[in-house]
Amino acid sequence: MSLTLRRSLIPAIATLLFAGPFARTAAAQDDKVYPIAEVTNPPKLASSVQAARLISESYPADLKSRGVGGMVELQFVVDSKGKVEAGSVEVVDATQTALGEAAKKVVAKLDFQPGKLNGAAVKTKVVLPIIYKP
Repeated sequence: MSLTLRRSLIPAIATLLFAGPFARTAAAQDDKVYPIAEVTNPPKLASSVQAARLISESYPADLKSRGVGGMVELQFVVDSKGKVEAGSVEVVDATQTALGEAAKKVVAKLDFQPGKLNGAAVKTKVVLPIIYKP
């Protein structure tokens, strides 16, 4: 009986010994952030309607009432579930500081279809321009 038990443990032990290093490699790849040029399918907005609504709602009232528009360029990471990673949003360029701050809040609320590398969802660094028109 003990010989049978030991034989049945051999495949499980072999799996742990050989899969362990590969499991760590896969986990390390899960943490890697890919530039958009390296993914086979870049992230896409889940809803352009939602994005337009959030941008419109975020437009600073004082700038809008004075007819001041502008452009904001943001950089951030979209995770493998299509969510913007908290703390990853950076304003690369903004014609107005207030628009940059408003755009950062918008991006944090957006949902995306995640970027994919050979069919697998991966973290992807994205650069997104947002234009505010009065």
